[in-house]
Amino acid sequence: MRWTRVVVASGLMVTMTGLAPVAHAAGATPGMWTETSYGSVFKDSGRSADARDDIRLDTAKNDYEAAQIVLRGPAAFTVSGVDFTALTGPSDAIPASELSYNPVGYEYLNHNSVFGGNQPVYPTTRTAPGDFPDRLLNQPSIDVPANQTQSLWVRVHVPATAKGGVYTGRVTVRTTNGNLSVPIRVNARNVVIPPANQSEFTNVIWTNFLGLTSYDPGAGDTVKLFYGHDRYSPEWWQLIDNWADTMKRYRQNNLQLPLINLLTDGGSKVDAAGNYSFDFSRFDQVVQRFLDKGVVNRLEGFTGAGPQNKEHNSQWPRYLVEVTPKQTGRQVPDYVWWDTPEADNWYKRFYPALRQHLSDKGWSSMFWMHVGDEPGAGGDPGWFGVANKLRQYWPDVKIGDAVVNDLAPRVAQAEDIVIPNLHTYTYNPAPFDAERAKGKPLWFYNCNIPVGNHLNRFIDQPEWSQRQTMWLAYGRGATGYLHWAYNNWQYAMNDQDMKGDGYIVRPDKPHNTVETSPRYESLRDGMEDWEVLNQLGKTNPGLAHDLATSVVQRSDKYSPDVNYMQRIRAIALDAAAGLPVVAKDLARAATASSGDAAKAIDRNSSTGWQPGSGTGTNWVQVDLGRQAQVDGVRLRWGSTYADKYRVLISYNGTKWAEIGPGTGDGGDDFIGLNAKTRYIRVEATSSSGGATPYQLLDFEVAGHLLLQQNIAGGKPYDRTEPSSRFPDATKTEATDGVLGDDWSDGKSFGYELANVGDSVRPTANIDLGWAQAVGTVRVHAYEEDLGGEVYADPVAFAFADQHQYFAQSRTGTLFHWWWTPQDGWHRNDWGGSVKYPV
Repeated sequence: MRWTRVVVASGLMVTMTGLAPVAHAAGATPGMWTETSYGSVFKDSGRSADARDDIRLDTAKNDYEAAQIVLRGPAAFTVSGVDFTALTGPSDAIPASELSYNPVGYEYLNHNSVFGGNQPVYPTTRTAPGDFPDRLLNQPSIDVPANQTQSLWVRVHVPATAKGGVYTGRVTVRTTNGNLSVPIRVNARNVVIPPANQSEFTNVIWTNFLGLTSYDPGAGDTVKLFYGHDRYSPEWWQLIDNWADTMKRYRQNNLQLPLINLLTDGGSKVDAAGNYSFDFSRFDQVVQRFLDKGVVNRLEGFTGAGPQNKEHNSQWPRYLVEVTPKQTGRQVPDYVWWDTPEADNWYKRFYPALRQHLSDKGWSSMFWMHVGDEPGAGGDPGWFGVANKLRQYWPDVKIGDAVVNDLAPRVAQAEDIVIPNLHTYTYNPAPFDAERAKGKPLWFYNCNIPVGNHLNRFIDQPEWSQRQTMWLAYGRGATGYLHWAYNNWQYAMNDQDMKGDGYIVRPDKPHNTVETSPRYESLRDGMEDWEVLNQLGKTNPGLAHDLATSVVQRSDKYSPDVNYMQRIRAIALDAAAGLPVVAKDLARAATASSGDAAKAIDRNSSTGWQPGSGTGTNWVQVDLGRQAQVDGVRLRWGSTYADKYRVLISYNGTKWAEIGPGTGDGGDDFIGLNAKTRYIRVEATSSSGGATPYQLLDFEVAGHLLLQQNIAGGKPYDRTEPSSRFPDATKTEATDGVLGDDWSDGKSFGYELANVGDSVRPTANIDLGWAQAVGTVRVHAYEEDLGGEVYADPVAFAFADQHQYFAQSRTGTLFHWWWTPQDGWHRNDWGGSVKYPV
């Protein structure tokens, strides 16, 4: 029987002060506000709950970071251009030339991403059909209809030579209905991100610019089809140069080389007797072009074998091997069965010739090679057979193939670069981690899977999904990322089940270049974050790992709170730059079960809190003085440490809620919380020294004090009895300050229905204790949206005087409701906020 889980509440907050009503532009002048680069701005979007009137960016050096200037007016207007001032700091300046912008364009989706017709992606930013923001237009101006929202993607690149510090300036948006000025502030930390061609992280995106990526005889030459250029013409080379420049800006440091195509273009051929002659002239010309431009540090040999598909393989899944075509000028390779004399003839001639040529050019250390993509059950004799032949003639070759299925652990043992699909890794990480422990690089792989709640890069997923994939990569020790496809433009969007899987950039024929996308920006932002964590990890690996995992634990378990993501990122930037890990420590007073608790918060490394014994339950807690948003707790241990502990929070110091268990390994621990509380307790049960007491040198709390106090915090309530799997026995889980994560974590209550189509109308009644002025009511669903859950939709709220406020949501996932007396009900979707009038 299939069960449908209905999740009703995991957090309730009622605040005492109201929010100011949204100001609307008067006359024909467009209204203006700013949003982060983490969100999607649609044509009908209004100000989100996190909107600002200025741009504030946290960066490293040699780092790109963006925000969005959003315009909407009662009359039609044209954005004619955007001007930037230089950004000035205390002793340095960032030239205006380092600031750039693109109008955001849209892609129409006829349906949301769904794999196989029945496996959807969630959360999605909006329910299709409709226009989704996914283009960064290369044109400087754009016409905006009346009462339509238009976003401008504005980015800053901080030069590697800039001095660390805070820089300020202004952005002027010129429109036909008046100019608008936006202040910009950049806090550039003194940590330098290395150029991509010097990076330890490899970014692999399969492309169709230089030749075919796979057996696809009907695809044709992508460049010829979409730009009209003949291969190796001056216009073709200019396009390749423009593409290389784009790759460099977006940290795409792997060059995919379709070997059969490039060698055939150079004049490689085979005679009737099966004698091959290889001409590497075009291969060398292309490789040298990218190396001279400082783009790449890895060369990918894209040729090999595979079962291909049932249409073109009469003995599927028997492997076929790609070989130089007999027909002169043919781009599609010829194919021979992997275990035939013809294949043996190819192995013994091609592999030694390629190996020797790479050695002669000095490129051997950069080169890695495929056997066959996604080896699957039934085709394993072919994959392992070809791999053995390859190693016979090229013993030191580096082999890497993406894997997705039950064969993946065996392939991982046989290859030199381990490349599991994200869901393959998430469901069974042990075999891939074991290979990583042997010294093999671990890379993650995404394509039209994974779906569900996994991180990926589809158009209708949140923009931050790509960025957070790189945080997951660092937290799990991955040093690379591979995905398909960069520009498979022959695959029309309406025909794609997984929207955007076919490409991440678009052709821009008028400018002879490519048009990028917010998803491409998000990927680069994530890799830059990886570099910051990687630099921090060289001096404090425990802290770097904990910061990464405080945001993303698995590909299907992460926080979608973009403010929390950005605050943790700021902590990582500070730490990597040698600044205090917790810039504003909220800890004020401390108590403990035994020992001098004050020593834990005095930041004196020669002292520290030490209980009377290292056994039993010992605790130390801090009082923040009043309610605070707590992003995390940093614990710095002495020579002995608590190897088992848990973190608890409380609004009143009496009723405690567990955030989660901790396993200490000494040094710095950072426990991400994303909770609202006043008191924080660390309860330890085991010492690394056995009975020897452990020493806690520092107990710091990252976050900020709340101006609006949650008057529902810690209050009990009555509610309809929930499912036995979500018991909420204390009747405080919705008001304890802990936001629930996945549905099974037991931190929220909910209801289960036996059949699809069943419904339940639960109620929850909370007593605030006495009459109080209510300014805002907020209701949170789960932080993590897993499959099968249906959130309370619609939602109704009533106060004791029977004045009822009701909101009917649109179709889609409920994430967060809030109400203010001045402005009625709002719902926060993944892509922005929508107002529902009272």
